[in-house]
Amino acid sequence: MVIKKITNKTTWEDFVLTQGYNSHFQSWNWGEFERSQGNKFENLGIYEGSKLIGLLPTKCVRARRGKYLQLRHGPIFDFSDTKLLKYFVDFIYKKAKNEGFWFVRISPLIPIEDEEKYSNELSGFKPCSLHNNDSELTWILNITKGEDDILANMRKNTRYYIRKAERDGVKIEKTKDLDKMEEFWQIYQNTVQRQKWAAYSREYITKEFQSFLADDQIDLYLAKYNGKYIAASLILYYGKQAIYHHSGSLSAYSKIPASYLIQWEAIKESRNRGLKYYNFWGIAPIEKVGEEYEIEEGHPWEGLSFFKQGFGGGPRQFMHAKDLPVSPLYNLTRIFERVEKKSRGY
Repeated sequence: MVIKKITNKTTWEDFVLTQGYNSHFQSWNWGEFERSQGNKFENLGIYEGSKLIGLLPTKCVRARRGKYLQLRHGPIFDFSDTKLLKYFVDFIYKKAKNEGFWFVRISPLIPIEDEEKYSNELSGFKPCSLHNNDSELTWILNITKGEDDILANMRKNTRYYIRKAERDGVKIEKTKDLDKMEEFWQIYQNTVQRQKWAAYSREYITKEFQSFLADDQIDLYLAKYNGKYIAASLILYYGKQAIYHHSGSLSAYSKIPASYLIQWEAIKESRNRGLKYYNFWGIAPIEKVGEEYEIEEGHPWEGLSFFKQGFGGGPRQFMHAKDLPVSPLYNLTRIFERVEKKSRGY
């Protein structure tokens, strides 16, 4: 086996999209977005002879929390191939050590129920200190059924709010107009202040939008009420799913359920594109009680998670992110992240 840099977008995308699960973090365009931010991001492939058998979307992070190699929703290969998995661990450890990084962080899309299968090969890794890193616990809606069936399986109040927004005269605009990101930003900022989120920068969100535009993999949804934009969402389309990524709403219009109508319009658009799933992205910890999933009370995402659950669907959980320590300095990162986690109420 040998590691090579991949410079061909089609080679990369064709491999990613043959995997059982995929996300925009694995896409070629995500790497382009990272590079547009001035980050070092490498598209590495594992080859056996001339055959591509694995991908390593590798970001070099040099941040206040520490220096590390990050593979978001990676590495990407068949984990049941123990020889390949061992080869990866050996390679990435040596790479991190040779380049002066403190540790390696991985978050492969391995279903949580399969995690134990790879405990021997990953025995050198430690659980990441962060909460729900890279949305390892998400809420997924199957959208292959008809619209009437999808509506019927929603929470009663969710259906009501969708119809109420329509009766109130809310109109949804779906656009790729970069100038409209100004509207999104104003709404997003209002939400950040209200929810006390750790906000992404304006440049970050705008460049992410730009990075997925050319391939028709993103839309901006804006809700207009009485001539004013009052809610917005950025929806990504990748592989077989749509992903509800960034969003916001104006506090002054909290009684107008525009966000419900945005989600419904985005679900319908996703169905029209032939996608199979609508991914509402991260949710708070849940516990199954009978046929229902109860959200952890008091969690910072409790309200948002309740909103997402109302559209129907169910949870999908992947392996928690893992860290491979390379330097004793890794302990500083763990301390930093534990303090950060506690300060955010997780």
